[in-house]
Amino acid sequence: MKALRITSRVLLGLLFIFSGYVKAIDPIGSELIFIADFQAFHMEFFSPFAFIIGILLSTAELALGFCLLMGLRMNLTAWATAAFMGFFTVFTLILAIFNPVTDCGCFGEAIKMTNWETFFKNVILDIFVVIVFLERKKYRPLSNCRNEFITGGAFTVCMILLSVYCLRHLPLIDFLPYKVGVNIQQAMEIPEGAPQDVYETTLIYEHATEGRRTFTLQDYPQDDPSWQFVETINVLKKEGYQPPIADFSINSNEWEHITDEILSLSGYLFMVTMPHADKASLSHTDKINAINEYVLRHDGMYFIGLSGSAAEKVEQFVEQTSAEYPIYFTDEKPLKSMVRSNPGLLLLHNGTIIAKWSHSDIPSIKALESKYLSKNPDKLIAEHQTWEKLTSQLLVVVLFVIMIMLAYCFRKYGPKKECDANSRTLSA
Repeated sequence: MKALRITSRVLLGLLFIFSGYVKAIDPIGSELIFIADFQAFHMEFFSPFAFIIGILLSTAELALGFCLLMGLRMNLTAWATAAFMGFFTVFTLILAIFNPVTDCGCFGEAIKMTNWETFFKNVILDIFVVIVFLERKKYRPLSNCRNEFITGGAFTVCMILLSVYCLRHLPLIDFLPYKVGVNIQQAMEIPEGAPQDVYETTLIYEHATEGRRTFTLQDYPQDDPSWQFVETINVLKKEGYQPPIADFSINSNEWEHITDEILSLSGYLFMVTMPHADKASLSHTDKINAINEYVLRHDGMYFIGLSGSAAEKVEQFVEQTSAEYPIYFTDEKPLKSMVRSNPGLLLLHNGTIIAKWSHSDIPSIKALESKYLSKNPDKLIAEHQTWEKLTSQLLVVVLFVIMIMLAYCFRKYGPKKECDANSRTLSA
């Protein structure tokens, strides 16, 4: 039983940390998920608080995961974990039954799951939660009450700061479809022979004496004038291949579709993305304008803006920033996925994304020339992908080294006096 008790604690801890981490590094993504949930349940009045709720959720998951892995305050942690999983098990069951949204976002953008997959995943995890809860008083305390609360609190603060950092800059790991190395045009294509969506079609007809009846495409009364057609109902039975990017398009000021024209440009293309032009940060637009001026002086380079706002709001942005580059129109949803920043900047080479920046990290012309434009685009992409992997691996190593050091120091040097009767050292 001791091995099962420890396994359950560690497994839950790792899963909570992973789930919380992929949300913490993408706080805007978490906000968008909650906004979609609130809209689906007609609770739009909560939407202004979606960002704060997203931060609180990721922080709670990380804190619970850390406490479970370290074995901190296991009586309190077990109760919190049971309450947390109990709520989300019921919530995901509701999502699975009524399907108001297609993805609850339990793993952010990292792993996409259907609502039923998420629910059954929670049911399996609940088995380990029950074990931890029933055995909560048999876990051996790491240290005294004060030390354990300080340790858990310090970790929680660090995770909040991580979210703040990723909000100001960009997610440390990019799980979005517009990540560095993606060719947008190719990511929009459906391969030849790819599975197609399969629909079940039902035809509704009405008869003067028999009333309404449903028919299939094989048995509907096509030659019987006594039956009057009412409507067609198409139900998706099996989803076909979905390209990674399916909702991206660019329209000119005259609302001409120019997506292929833009993505087919040869050479370097800078894209400024503004999901909401009226809410765009104006603090670093001088750097954006400087890059546009640089592009105008060089052949084989292009500079455009993309906005999801109405024309009058774009005009207001142009007046405020003295922007001299053309700004085209795109739906705000893909713009929010391209760069988690308003405004953000992407650099493409022959249609492939090779770099992206938040408005806080817009490079100077000198840095742009030395670090990006002077390098082979393929090498630049490889360097970025390597850096992203090393960053994620380093964070994991640092976390576990800190945990091992804390556990060793508390066991060897920490005081053992407990602050409550329920947290006394037991046999496990």
